[in-house]
Amino acid sequence: MTTREEIELLIERRYYAEALEEVYSLDDPLEQIEVLTDIVTAIKKRNGPVEWIPDIMDDAIYISKKLRDPSTRAAAWARIASTFSVTGYYEDAAEFFDMAVEEAEKIENPIERGIVLSTLAYHLAVAGYNEEAYEMFNTAFDTIIGAEISYNLKVDGIIRIGELLEKAGDTLPSTKALNFYRMAFDIFDKLHVNQRAAVVEKKIELALTVYDVGLPPIRQALLEGRNHYALALIEKKYAGVVRLIGELEVALWMKRVNNVEYLDVVDKAFEHCESPRFTETNVQKIARLLTELGSLKRALEFAREIKDVRKRSDALRAIALELAKRKEFEEAREIVRSIPDPRIKTEALTEVVAIEEASEGR
Repeated sequence: MTTREEIELLIERRYYAEALEEVYSLDDPLEQIEVLTDIVTAIKKRNGPVEWIPDIMDDAIYISKKLRDPSTRAAAWARIASTFSVTGYYEDAAEFFDMAVEEAEKIENPIERGIVLSTLAYHLAVAGYNEEAYEMFNTAFDTIIGAEISYNLKVDGIIRIGELLEKAGDTLPSTKALNFYRMAFDIFDKLHVNQRAAVVEKKIELALTVYDVGLPPIRQALLEGRNHYALALIEKKYAGVVRLIGELEVALWMKRVNNVEYLDVVDKAFEHCESPRFTETNVQKIARLLTELGSLKRALEFAREIKDVRKRSDALRAIALELAKRKEFEEAREIVRSIPDPRIKTEALTEVVAIEEASEGR
C-alpha cells in the first residue's frame, strides 16, 4: 500500500497525475482530503495544470460529504475552505468556513469543540483571514477554559491550541505572525511547558528582528542557521532599499546569535544597493538597524537625514549611548550637542554622564 509520505514525495517532484492515482490507496478519508488539497496548493504555487483544480476540489468535497463525525467533517471543510482561499476561490472559501463553524458548534464535548475550533482558526490564518483567526483562537480558548470539568483535564486541549497558534505563526510573514506567537508563548509559559515556550520566544525575537522581509522560508532558514540561504532568498524576492533593510535585519539576527560574519553582511548590503531612493521611514529604520549593529558612522549619516525632529533626536541619542558604552565619551558628547530636541538632549547627556561615572567606579 502506498503511504502518505510516498504520495507527498510525488507531489514535491511535481508528479501530480501519479499522486492523484495513489490518493485512494489511503484508508483515512481525511488524509485523502488533505492530500488532494496539498496537490491543489502545489499546482497553484508552482504554476502546474491549474485547469485540474476544480475537479480535484470536487473530489475532496465528495469525500467530505461522506464523513459522519462532526469533528472530522468540520476539520475537512476548514481544510477545503483554506485551499479554496489560497487558490483564489474566495466565495467558495467563505461558504466552507461557515459550514465548518456550524459543524463545530454541533460538538457536545467542550474540549473536543475547542480543539476543532482552534483547527478552524489555524486554517483561517493560512487562508489570510488573520483577524478572524485570532478571534477564533480566543473563542477556542474560552470554550475549553469555560468547560465545567477539572482544570487538569483542560490542559491538553489548551496546549493543543498553543501548538496550532505557533503553527499558524510559522505560515505567516513576521508582521502577521507576532500576535499568534505571543498568544502561544503566553499559553506555554503559564502552563510551564518550558521547552516550547523557549522555542516560541526565540521565534518572536526573530520575527521582531527580521520584520520587513520576514517571510516564513526566510525565518525558517535563519532558525536553522542557514544564513546564506536566507540572504539568497532575500536577493531573489526583494530589490533596492527593501533588500538593503532585509540584509541589515539578517545581519542583526546573526549578531544576536553571535555569528561574527554579520559585519561582512552589513558591508555587502551597501555594496548591493545601487542608486537607492530612501523614504523618511526607510532612513529611520536603517539608522536604527545600523545603531544596533554597531555601525555607528553609517548610522550617524542616516540619523542626520531624518526630517522629523523628535525621531532624529531619538536616533542621535541612541548613537550617543552606544558610543558611551564603548567608552568613547568625547564623541558621545559631541553627538549629544547636535540633538535638536532640548528634552531628549538633556536626557541623553544625563545618561552619557551616568555611563561614564559607572565606568570610573564612582
